[in-house]
Amino acid sequence: MKRFAQWFSSAVVAVVVMSSCLTRPVLADSYTIVDLGNANGHGIYGIDTAGDVVVWGTSGCGMSASYCYVTYSNGVATNDGSIAPTLAYDNGAACGSAPAGFNAAKTKCNGEWMGLGSFYNPNGDPNGVYFGSGSSLDFIQSGSADQLFLNSLGDFAWTDGRDEEMYELIQTTGPVLNESDAVVPEDFDPVTTPEPRSLLLVATGLIWIAVMLRRSKAYRYRSLAE
Repeated sequence: MKRFAQWFSSAVVAVVVMSSCLTRPVLADSYTIVDLGNANGHGIYGIDTAGDVVVWGTSGCGMSASYCYVTYSNGVATNDGSIAPTLAYDNGAACGSAPAGFNAAKTKCNGEWMGLGSFYNPNGDPNGVYFGSGSSLDFIQSGSADQLFLNSLGDFAWTDGRDEEMYELIQTTGPVLNESDAVVPEDFDPVTTPEPRSLLLVATGLIWIAVMLRRSKAYRYRSLAE
């Protein structure tokens, strides 16, 4: 009986250890990329500290207006006018240098964030637009980056002159625990670490076996006593 009690105690300790060692989901930055429309006759005017993007065009505000300025909030056009809105623009600045291995055509930095357009990279990475923080850059999409705008929150807007299209990368608020939690039309795959449920199943099995053995031994003792 003493040996059984020791074995059972060991099983319980193993369960506790495995439960405490279960890996937690790794929180990762996530974002959504939206299409701001055709860049033929249009361009990006600026981005503000809240992530609103102003796009200019040569049409859209009536015959008497030489230019039309449209403000996009979270990728949705909210207002327009013939005069550029007065916002707290936060467009970023050209980076001092690009990360090693990138042949950058244009760069934009703001705080910890960096965005760039590159081609014929010596490290073999594909041509296109990259975004990230520090030395960790993710490939966003192919195409060129003729205009770059980046605010301090990591909201990133650019004009793809190759395909004549404008885009905005919007930082998602709050941590993303699973891929299904992130809405990413242009996919950025948040990194998650799955929970090893197999360990939990093994631990449950050990407890069940221990209980059954204890019941069986108790039954045998009662039988002998009778």
